[in-house]
Amino acid sequence: MSAGPVSRVKKVNNEFQKFNGPVFHLIGNHCLYNLPRDKLLPFLKIPCLNGHACYDFSPGPEHRLVVLDGYDISAIGWPRGHPKTLQALEFLGKKNPNSDKNSPAGLLGLERRFVMFNGAAGREQLKWLDGILQDARKLEQKVIVCCHLPLDLCASSQEALLWNYDEAMNVIHQYNCVKACLSGHDHKGGHSTDSHGIHHRSFEAALESPPGTDAFGH
Repeated sequence: MSAGPVSRVKKVNNEFQKFNGPVFHLIGNHCLYNLPRDKLLPFLKIPCLNGHACYDFSPGPEHRLVVLDGYDISAIGWPRGHPKTLQALEFLGKKNPNSDKNSPAGLLGLERRFVMFNGAAGREQLKWLDGILQDARKLEQKVIVCCHLPLDLCASSQEALLWNYDEAMNVIHQYNCVKACLSGHDHKGGHSTDSHGIHHRSFEAALESPPGTDAFGH
């Protein structure tokens, strides 16, 4: 691995360190294009649960934030022969007939999410999420779920959704403690309120900001 990707990630991370407060990261496809997860997670000080980049924390007793690893099952980030990579490639082989697995060409409707720049939350992670939400409900906490990949169609394009967004939302919808789901990935951004009253907010991509203007999602 060349010094280029490391220096680029370090440069960006140094800017975050200037913030006078805690910083919490979650992983997305663009950072995994630069560094594999075994290098990226320690570098960004992301807690690692059995190799998964998912964790939770409470800024106060009444609230909890849950960070999901949307590239738990993925063809990017893991070593080439890793079981997670092989599982993702097998899945894509069944769902996407294109030679370029990053292309949704010919895929219809929600099938357009089955592209290589997306991923899935595995069963172990969904079981972990269920346990976290059970605990939050007992503690009467309000929960915000964060994932790079959007979890609701109405807040995102079809191409940007988590492969198994429906399974993740089936877990989340069992608990009335979840108030919002925050995401990125879909560069244009979006907002929706689902059938359970949960707000979904996809933040605009800073890189889409026109030259000479401020770049931020809001």
